[in-house]
Amino acid sequence: MEALPALTVYLLIGGSFTLILFKALRVRASILRVYSGLYLVFAAASALLIYLEARKGVLIYVVGGFPSLIGIAYEVDLFSASMGLIIAVLSLAMYPLLGILDLNLNEYTMSLYLGLVAGLLGVTYTGDLFNSFVMLEVFTISMLGLIAASNTVRAYKAALRYGLLAFVTGLIYFLGAALMYFAVGALNMGYIATWNTRLFILGKAIYASLPLESVILFILILMTWSLIAEEALVPLHFWLPEAYSAASPAIAGLLAGVGEAVGYYLLLRLYYTLYSAIPEPVALMLRVLGVVTIIVGGFGILYSDRLLSMISYSVILDSGYIAIAASLGPSGVPVVLAYVVAHAVVKPLLFITGGWAVFNRGGDKLGDLQGVFRGSRIMQLGFVTGAVAVIGIPPTVLFSAKLELYINLFNAMGTDLSLILLLIVALLGSGLALAGFIKAVSVTVLSYSDNIGKPRGVVEAYVLVFTIIVVALGVAYSIVAQGFIEPASQSLIYERFNYVMKALSAIGR
Repeated sequence: MEALPALTVYLLIGGSFTLILFKALRVRASILRVYSGLYLVFAAASALLIYLEARKGVLIYVVGGFPSLIGIAYEVDLFSASMGLIIAVLSLAMYPLLGILDLNLNEYTMSLYLGLVAGLLGVTYTGDLFNSFVMLEVFTISMLGLIAASNTVRAYKAALRYGLLAFVTGLIYFLGAALMYFAVGALNMGYIATWNTRLFILGKAIYASLPLESVILFILILMTWSLIAEEALVPLHFWLPEAYSAASPAIAGLLAGVGEAVGYYLLLRLYYTLYSAIPEPVALMLRVLGVVTIIVGGFGILYSDRLLSMISYSVILDSGYIAIAASLGPSGVPVVLAYVVAHAVVKPLLFITGGWAVFNRGGDKLGDLQGVFRGSRIMQLGFVTGAVAVIGIPPTVLFSAKLELYINLFNAMGTDLSLILLLIVALLGSGLALAGFIKAVSVTVLSYSDNIGKPRGVVEAYVLVFTIIVVALGVAYSIVAQGFIEPASQSLIYERFNYVMKALSAIGR
């Protein structure tokens, strides 16, 4: 069972490469579609088993049987297992939509899709800094290919823009990992976490002449800036609107659902495991970036004249809320995970409905989408529900996550009155989203048009299911919070000792 996280990741990578081999052997595309789907079924089942096992304790597996200071360790606690479960289930759910709307589905796109899932799960399950860099690169390369798979000039430009940014930020993350190795003598996260107890097995830190706390904090801040691009925080948000607008709706829905979430997962993992908390300078940085990101995302929604661009800016908007939640310390971790759960259903719903509208009319300018949803009550319901969720109106799950953020801000104001500014900006973001989506709903739902179309049954089925889940999770949020969000958050915050000791126990193997 402890080998299952590593096995899942490497099987997905193996499946990605064998798809290309089968292409050379001229295996039928329908068989390959089932073949790649089986890998995703296995990944979802595996993620569920890992989650259930992680509820009992931390899992650790060192690849090749090497000591964890030398080998690559996969270490999974309940927090990472919960993230992995969300990723695997959403990846499987979105897979049947590939090729239904505007993506040219072939062996290469299926291979890239498996690589994308492997990278997302690899980042989540790994307990090694260098391996997290490798898996980020696997995720990034697969994402680049899937964005460009739409085969349009716009998609190529968006992929190139994101690729150049990811290249630079990837180098910064790699530099941080290298500096951490020189500072502590290892890349295993559990071992690095012992820096403040001086439990050095390999001897003194190389930078013994400097305060080790300052060295590690500098490295973590450096790595934080490399993650800002993945989290789509201002000023490194510019790639997202064009990339998600140009990608297939199924790909954009998956990336919007869990792509930014992985960046925030890694941020929380680095600080709460390696440093035991988010220090005040980093919290202040996250608050400033969160405020600016909410404003940019809100005005992006309001002034966008393209539907998919408007939905993409809603991802940026919510990323600002997540950054503020992450800055609040331990009380903000459940809010971050609540937003991750909400994103995993709200954003796919919006991109499926918006993607179908663009596919139906052949363009995503709002002026060309007059009454595009009038041919289907289900599409109307789905788009309005997604819009209502982004605005933060009950009983949607995104309202519940936003309410948790407001409660935490109110509770923290007793010690820091400056947080009232964050609350004002958060309310402003909801107001801007309201104004922007009123414009979109009035054009796509309320306007009359003779040119209406009815989507395929499978698209309506997806929209209906996601709509029900968005509302159901909001209605039953207290159950979701107590049974899923709170235990996972407590695992990261209060069970750090177990994570560290499990890693140390593997060092001498």
